Amino acid sequence: TICFYLFGFGLMFGQSQWGMFGADSFIPRLDDFWTPTFFVFQLAFCGTAATIVSGAVAERLSFRAYLFSSAMISALIYPLIGHWSWSGLWGHTSEGWLAHLGFVDFAGSTIVHGTGGAVALAAVLIVGARTGRFPLGMPPQKINGSNLPLAMLGGIILWFGWIGFNGGSALELNHTVPHIISNTLLAAGAGLVTSLLVSWILLGYPEATMPLNGSLAGLVAITASCFAVSEIAALIIGAVGGGLVIPAEKLLEKFKIDDAVGAVPVHLFAGVWGTIAVGIFGDPVLLNTGLGRWEQIGVQVAGTLISTGSAFTLAFLLLSALNRIRPLRVRMEEERLGLNITEHRATTEIIDLLIAMEHQQKTGDVSEDVPVEPFTEVGQIAERYNRVLARVRETLQENEEARNILADAFQRVHAEQARAESLLLNILPPAVADQLKENRGTIAHSFSEVTVMFADIVGFTRFADRYRAESVVSMLNRVFSIFDELVDEYNLEKIKTIGDAYLVVGGLPGPTPDHAINVARFALEIMERIQRFRINRSERLELRVGINTGPAVAGVIGTKKFIYDIWGDSVNLASRLESHGLPGEIQISASTAQQLSSRFIVEPRGPIEIKGKGLIETFLLKGLRPTASEPDFA
Repeated sequence: TICFYLFGFGLMFGQSQWGMFGADSFIPRLDDFWTPTFFVFQLAFCGTAATIVSGAVAERLSFRAYLFSSAMISALIYPLIGHWSWSGLWGHTSEGWLAHLGFVDFAGSTIVHGTGGAVALAAVLIVGARTGRFPLGMPPQKINGSNLPLAMLGGIILWFGWIGFNGGSALELNHTVPHIISNTLLAAGAGLVTSLLVSWILLGYPEATMPLNGSLAGLVAITASCFAVSEIAALIIGAVGGGLVIPAEKLLEKFKIDDAVGAVPVHLFAGVWGTIAVGIFGDPVLLNTGLGRWEQIGVQVAGTLISTGSAFTLAFLLLSALNRIRPLRVRMEEERLGLNITEHRATTEIIDLLIAMEHQQKTGDVSEDVPVEPFTEVGQIAERYNRVLARVRETLQENEEARNILADAFQRVHAEQARAESLLLNILPPAVADQLKENRGTIAHSFSEVTVMFADIVGFTRFADRYRAESVVSMLNRVFSIFDELVDEYNLEKIKTIGDAYLVVGGLPGPTPDHAINVARFALEIMERIQRFRINRSERLELRVGINTGPAVAGVIGTKKFIYDIWGDSVNLASRLESHGLPGEIQISASTAQQLSSRFIVEPRGPIEIKGKGLIETFLLKGLRPTASEPDFA
């Protein structure tokens, strides 16, 4: 209103300069009868042109940009386009250049609606499509309006409002007004029915909003010629206008142009058609331009294209310039939340509820209730939602308690499992324990060469008879615990203890090339360690050790108190070498001596009688040779 009063009215209806623009009547005096009446009537047209843009760019144009667009249309574009055809309507001004050529647009199919549609097209091209409207690799997605009943109500109000637009454009209440109004409503009805039928045929069902836009297209189309056509012509013009809506929308979709409400098809396409239809159907007498039919059509086509093209070009240039200075479009997050919230902070109780629910959805925090607006439908929803939240919190608390119980139980099970694993590894080698856990059936392996050692405490039976059982067991535990530590150090496998005898093997369950060397060093060290033990001041412990190298079989025996054991002649011979050995000496077989002689001091003992074997050549292991290097036991 202010822009049109300060600038637009004078630019449109002031004294014409070369038929292009008005040069006076800015800030007009509204102190007579006709001037304020005419100003208010024309202001309604200006407002129509300006607000057409709002529907096309809905949901993504910033409020600043819309203010600029409204000012641009009402102060410059609409008045300039209007001057070319309508400047002579205010009695004392001359005609614009299009009116001088014979261009006719009675109530603004092009001047109002085509202009608004052209600016809307420029705006949607610059700001782009709404998020999700044209997803990559998918067909266009329809985004439905928020309130269909209000949209329908708006369409009905426009039917009523168009009576004033078109009827009032006669600029006096005379005998032509009823004919103008009846043509207007006939065209609206024809546009509605045509668009309804076209959509029904194409979609297979009567789409709800298409008749609304079809009727508006019929109204736009008849606006240019309603005073000069017959009733049949009005029906045809309205029907064609309504029939253009769907093809125009499909054309925009093809080029990924997102017009939220169909403003461009309704106002630009139907407006262009309706203005050209003046030349096709208009009564030359009523048109009173002095042009023939084809001349009139030519002028209508030229005037329509020039007017809408000029409006589009001006709008595109001005909006593009503004877009470079400050983007016309809001950010994606603002678009998602809605411009009524992000631009104007205009929340409602339903929006507040949705925001609170969305926050809970994102964060998972349901510790707080949503706000309740008393005595409203939304408040009743919020109140019941809070009851659901309360039950959810109770369930979460119960789940947390159950989770804690399960976590404690899991920790206990894990600890027991670790203890059982540790005990199992104390009984079996890790590789054999893994086989046992996988339930592979009988576990048995043959080894072509291992080194077996038996160690026995000399005179243990005599000690056992003289001392208490606790003392005897304590002494054995101390001795064999030292042996156990050395087993790991020399990469050997302890098989078992039998009373005061200790059985250890090198070369299994994983084969090692230096198994004889490892066992020999182990034997020498336990001999050295045993000398440190005292039973009393006068008595020491002594060991007999027997070592043999040869083949053996190893495996797990039994299902209860099972052990990893070895069998074979090599094992029996090592046992005999120990039992037939000398106190404080390590007696070894010829096969073992052969592997040790290069590194160790080995002395022949001579043959001894072994049960089942006869005479066996034996040797005594005395120690490492002085030049021997330390072996690697890793």
